[in-house]
Amino acid sequence: MTLLTTARAGFAGTATLAAFALAVAPAHAATTPDDAASAFVVGQLAAKGNYLNAEFGGESYPDYGLTIDALLGVAGTSTGTAQISKTADWLVANGTSYYGAGSEAYAGSLAKQVVMLQATGRPSGALLTKLKSMQTAAGRFSDKSEYGDYSNTIGQSWALIALKRSGETVPTKAIDFLVAQQCADGGFRLELGAAKCTSDSDVTSFAVQALAANGRTTAVSKAAGYLATQQVASGGVRGGTSTESPNSNSAGLAAVAFTLAGRTDNAAKATAFVKTLQFGCSAPAALRGAIAYDKPAFDAKIAAGSRAVVTDQETRATPQAMLALTLTPYVRTIAGGSAGVAALDCGTNPTSSPTATASPSSTSSPSSSTSTTTSTTTSTTTSTTTSSTTSSTTTTSAGTATTSSTTSIVTGPPVVTDGPTSSDGGADLGVLAGVGAFFASIGAGAVAHGRRRR
Repeated sequence: MTLLTTARAGFAGTATLAAFALAVAPAHAATTPDDAASAFVVGQLAAKGNYLNAEFGGESYPDYGLTIDALLGVAGTSTGTAQISKTADWLVANGTSYYGAGSEAYAGSLAKQVVMLQATGRPSGALLTKLKSMQTAAGRFSDKSEYGDYSNTIGQSWALIALKRSGETVPTKAIDFLVAQQCADGGFRLELGAAKCTSDSDVTSFAVQALAANGRTTAVSKAAGYLATQQVASGGVRGGTSTESPNSNSAGLAAVAFTLAGRTDNAAKATAFVKTLQFGCSAPAALRGAIAYDKPAFDAKIAAGSRAVVTDQETRATPQAMLALTLTPYVRTIAGGSAGVAALDCGTNPTSSPTATASPSSTSSPSSSTSTTTSTTTSTTTSTTTSSTTSSTTTTSAGTATTSSTTSIVTGPPVVTDGPTSSDGGADLGVLAGVGAFFASIGAGAVAHGRRRR
């Protein structure tokens, strides 16, 4: 979780996002915390053209992993199926930029794409076959890339989840390989086979999901014991070496792991902690339903009052933090339920349609009309980007808001920026696999406070 600051392409200020938030669905007095979080995420996806972005070096890149996190988070609430469908369509159309094309293939990204396809009822057979071909004799799911092998424990976990969901027989060697990444304290390390075993809470939570689905109860119990040592009195859970403070993202992931391990008290505490960080009616409309990364971030927004705006941090923290509200593991996440999602009732006038999902009608996927090439050597990077400008007008009870955004799309090896956020409000750009020598040189965990590729 890095100190690099990112901004979302197309962010046009509080008024615009407030309009999208109000357009999600009619206000509803009995809106549950998970529905409120879903309304926020759906609004963000709709406002951004059905996917979420990361920014680096002044350029905006589609953040495929975060987009899948958002889709799965919403799917777990059994709401927002209209937006889920649009986002899934975008991920299918642009997926090769995430998991690789031709001779390039990234195991963790591929596995996560498979889970997305399975969760949304889309065909996954071809990608599943490709994923299985990436398992080595040792049981590791490894990248096949000229940029190196950045596969890690989170990717291994996603692979086991994807295989289990598909009804495939999960190879014992693959499960054993994941178990071998467990440290003496019960936690799991990020780097596969690293000489020093340093446990990480988020990595451990992913491993628990994979191992619980595959019957490894002993390893799951030990892992949950480690996670319990990372939980503080407030219910928050400390992250890894770069996210030592209790945060909502780590708590959301851990809440599911605690539940799978039968530690219901720990899970309840984590859920309670996340709820204390969810913005309600005292926050501006655009923030309602979002989950702050941590207590200082929450307090700062509340103190700002009407001046508080949505930042990249809330967009990144909410999709996995909201897992604490549903407690649904990825192996069982299936999109279904209502087409729209109910926003919080804070005295605003309801919109007219009970299932309306915000979608800027004039916004198209930038990548559909973008032709880009990337050439790379070991020392220099040349990227040709094409900017796509989109505009949309939305009319709600809040008035009319117009968004105009410019997004630069870079194809080729994916910029993988999945996972939680840093406490400074920026995105974490740790394992940026590809886009030239710079991204290739970063590697898994090579940047202090780097994001985990998942």
